[in-house]
This record gives sequence, C-alpha cells and structure tokens, in this order.
Amino acid sequence: MKTKLSLEQLNALSPVEFHKTFENVVECWPEAAIFCSAMAPFRSFESMITVFENYLQRLSNENKLRILRLHPDLAGKLLDIQQLTEESRYEQSCVGLDKLTPADKKRLTKLNDEYKQRFGFPFVICVREASKFETIVNGVSGRIKNNPEAELNIAINEVKKICRLRILQLVNNL
Repeated sequence: MKTKLSLEQLNALSPVEFHKTFENVVECWPEAAIFCSAMAPFRSFESMITVFENYLQRLSNENKLRILRLHPDLAGKLLDIQQLTEESRYEQSCVGLDKLTPADKKRLTKLNDEYKQRFGFPFVICVREASKFETIVNGVSGRIKNNPEAELNIAINEVKKICRLRILQLVNNL
C-alpha cells in the first residue's frame, strides 16, 4: 500500500506530482487533477475534495457525458479481461463483482445494456457505498426509469462520491 499524504505533503507537491497522484480520482479524466492542482494550497483535505466536486458540477453537460462514458460497465468485459484501472478493479472487487455467479453476471449485463441504451453511458454507482450486489441491481432497475436530465445529475453525483473515496485513499485523513 502506498504511503498516504499528509496535508503538508499534499501542498508541497509540484503540479506534475499532483497530476500523477490524483490523475484517476475521476475515472480516466486527468483533466480534473490538472485543473484542481491550480487551486493549491488547500486548507484541508475536505477543501480539496470540494474543489474536485465543484469542478465536476461546473462542467458542461457534454463533458459530464464524456466522463460518464469513460466509466466501465459493472462486472463487464474490462473486468473479465483484467483491463480495468487499478481503482475500478479494487472498487468492483470490494462488492464481489469479480466473483458473480453466471446468472447474476447475465442479469447485471442485461440491466447495464438496457441502461446504456436508454442514457448513452454506463450505469455509474459508487459501489463501495452500495456494498451489495442486490443494492446495485436495485439501483440500476430504479434509475433506468429516470428522465435523462435527472439521471445525468444522479450519475455525476455518484462520480463525486467515487472521487471523494479515491482521494481519501491517497491522503492521511486522520
């Protein structure tokens, strides 16, 4: 496990070190770390998280959609061929998505496909907060009924939750 950064160490990072450290707190979107590094120094880890959350909130709907489309399907092909980012692999394994029965995998794949067909991006949920397979299935089943604008906002809020947890894994927030 990597050493967690103290607030002092975080604020001492060069822009390049900051970018490298936080480049995937928003899945496959290093632009977030590039933008947010310009807001350093941070008063606290919470203030840094707020900077990332505000960055995500202020993006155009087009860029929000781009971010959502970068997320992998839950228990999808990238998991099967071990091509997930380190962070996504960890998160999906935390809830057992790497050990689903064939029936559960088929069920989730069908729901993922229906969701993607409706909204144009994969179902995004903070799986570490969902914590159980049935919670995820219920989430996609319920959210597929949303209108596209509402779902875009819900999905971006899930990205914020994922981002928060990824940042907290990198810092010494004691």
